[in-house]
Amino acid sequence: MAKEKKDDEFKVKFSEPVGMMAAQSVGEPGTQMILRSFHFAGIESAIATSGLPRIVELVDAKKKPATPLSTIYLTGSVAKDIEAAEKVSRKITEVKMNTLVRRIVENFSKGTIKILLSGQELESEELTPKQVADKLGKLMKLDCSVEGFAITISMHTKNLREIRAVRVKIMRAVISGIDGAGKAVVQKDNKTGELYLISAGSNIESIITVEGVDKSRTYTNDVFAMYRQFGIEAARNALARELKATLDEQKISVDIRHLLLIADAMTASGSIKGVGRHGLSGEKHSVFARAAYEETIKHLINAAAFGEIDPMRGVTENILVGKQIPVGTGSVKLAIRKEDMAKVKPKA
Repeated sequence: MAKEKKDDEFKVKFSEPVGMMAAQSVGEPGTQMILRSFHFAGIESAIATSGLPRIVELVDAKKKPATPLSTIYLTGSVAKDIEAAEKVSRKITEVKMNTLVRRIVENFSKGTIKILLSGQELESEELTPKQVADKLGKLMKLDCSVEGFAITISMHTKNLREIRAVRVKIMRAVISGIDGAGKAVVQKDNKTGELYLISAGSNIESIITVEGVDKSRTYTNDVFAMYRQFGIEAARNALARELKATLDEQKISVDIRHLLLIADAMTASGSIKGVGRHGLSGEKHSVFARAAYEETIKHLINAAAFGEIDPMRGVTENILVGKQIPVGTGSVKLAIRKEDMAKVKPKA
């Protein structure tokens, strides 16, 4: 009996306002959050967004996170061999042309672009000037010639605008690795001794195609990337996981059921929707509920113009007009017949 009573404490009571409880449970500790930055060794650009900015980023369903990060697990023997892991890391690490260039000179009179490469950067990325020139020629269909660490590109035109446009594209070109994967560095799990990669990017669609990557465990904090690759259920789980991880970093304890409810509400339609006026709040059936959040005048004018009817079934709209809200005791309606009232004896 004692065990049954203990389990019953965790059950949600009938007519419990679970949406309001979830909003309060996440919103209240959110006011106490501070901005902390977490730096990942070896990835200069990877300073993870945390605290309230990360919570806002998640519930607003931003298409791209401020600091995308991917955890890339490796298969079998690769996860135990540092050299094999480094090899996979080099296949994934995104190397852009602007990191390899020491100087670039445009000669408008001759219609050429001369690129001077950094020998140190080429060595660190295990590339040669010939490989770089071949990649540029293949990507952009350019006429390239190599002399030492210099690449000369013949444009066959003296148009200033065309030459400058090609120069900009060259500097953004990805020479090796996966576009959008960022820099991948090898990490070691202290508990299991397993090697894995941390990448400052979220292009898992391409990352999981690399040989040696365990596609069943690879994960990114980019919820939309998880949705595109693995579907809406994976996105829902990733959303709840990221909310939980952000709160845990701040040493804030929130029941996981509140976070799961938020994730469920955001993904119930089959796509990811934010909680703001362009998402859940802006799509409510109630006129007053929509008007209570943002753009009040617009919603009221549109409702009046098109003759909308508010069924007054929610919490917000009933509070606005001073009615009892339909949750908790307010969800119970009791009527007593007059003849029965006559039988009730008043207390002496």
